[in-house]
Amino acid sequence: NRPSAGNFFSRLLFRIKIIISLVFLWALAYSINTIMKNSIAIEYDGGIADSTKSWQAMEKESIKKNSKEYWAKINAFGENDQAKPIPALLCAAAKSVGIKIYVLCDRENENTENLKKTWQRLATGIYFTPAPNDRYVFLEQHKPLAYAASSDENIIQSVKAEILPVRIKRSKKTKLPGNYNPGKFGEKIIPFSQF
Repeated sequence: NRPSAGNFFSRLLFRIKIIISLVFLWALAYSINTIMKNSIAIEYDGGIADSTKSWQAMEKESIKKNSKEYWAKINAFGENDQAKPIPALLCAAAKSVGIKIYVLCDRENENTENLKKTWQRLATGIYFTPAPNDRYVFLEQHKPLAYAASSDENIIQSVKAEILPVRIKRSKKTKLPGNYNPGKFGEKIIPFSQF
């Protein structure tokens, strides 16, 4: 039984309508998010990036901790940091519908050119907020829809700024600064984000 030409064209027309509807919905979502300036903030270390190797490499350096040279060196290692698949995929999906992605680095702004270049396609902006109050001020000023973070300190800043806190899980191998107690503050937790 060969399908008739009428059946073929009606199925084709149905598929075209579905595609047009999906494109319309995407354009609508993109426009609304752009007009409303919707954004999401995400922590860099342990959030969108697995920077364990950078921190481990710094342990071998004989540079005074928290000095300009220290931050310049660890930020230079940043080009070797790996994107965490689930957080990066969620950020890419959000950006595709017009939501701005702000990456907050709990680091000083020293020697950051390579780090910024590495992440510029995914992030709308990369901000260096070394002190907890810097992150709080950023969240207060930009009012993102959510702040996704791995450390307790950043979840606390999200709660203080009345921004939806979202926990990104850390790998068991991760050795990052900051306390880590998922669920302690009643925050949402992204499943499988530790990988």
